[in-house]
Amino acid sequence: MKNLITIVVVIVVALVAFNYFQTGEFKLLPGSSMSPEEHDLNRLKGEFRRAAQAYRQAGRSAGVSGLDTTSDAAAALETVDGVERDVKALRKRTKDPEVIAKIDDLLAEIKKYKEDVR
Repeated sequence: MKNLITIVVVIVVALVAFNYFQTGEFKLLPGSSMSPEEHDLNRLKGEFRRAAQAYRQAGRSAGVSGLDTTSDAAAALETVDGVERDVKALRKRTKDPEVIAKIDDLLAEIKKYKEDVR
């Protein structure tokens, strides 16, 4: 019985973590009432966070092992630039003010990240 409860807890935590990295929200199941623009925004937010994580990981790998991880870091920064470009394009075609506010928040987060790493 304890094993079954442990398995259920692990599955629930995994679903919440997966949905957080995909949508940026702590939910058990992703919201199906989202507009296409919100889905695109959440996808782009997930790509940005994965690229930021890859950049940090490249820095840690270089520090710990002394390996040359500049290509990994450069690829992560190129991904961030691509995400920023896509978010700006999404902002131009979006009409919903709530989504525009979320886009502006993500653009501010990307700008701050880029200032911190460069």
